[in-house]
Amino acid sequence: MANDRLKTRHISPIITWITIGVLLVLVVGLLATYALRPGRSPADDAQTAAAIGDMDAAQSDADAKREEKRNAAALL
Repeated sequence: MANDRLKTRHISPIITWITIGVLLVLVVGLLATYALRPGRSPADDAQTAAAIGDMDAAQSDADAKREEKRNAAALL
C-alpha cells in the first residue's frame, strides 16, 4: 500500500505535444496580432508630436513661473 502512494502519475506524451502546440499557436497568434495591427497615419503622428511639443512648452512656462515665485518668496 505504501508504494502506491509514492508512484508518479505519468501523462501521455501526446497530451504534452498537444498542449505545447496549443501554447505555440497562442503565442504566434498574439505576436501576429501585435505585428499586424493597423498602423497610424503620418498625419496622426505629426499631430501627436505637435501636441507633445505644446505640452512641453506649457510645462516649461509653468516651471519658470513657479521658480520665479519661489525666488521671490526666498528674497522676502
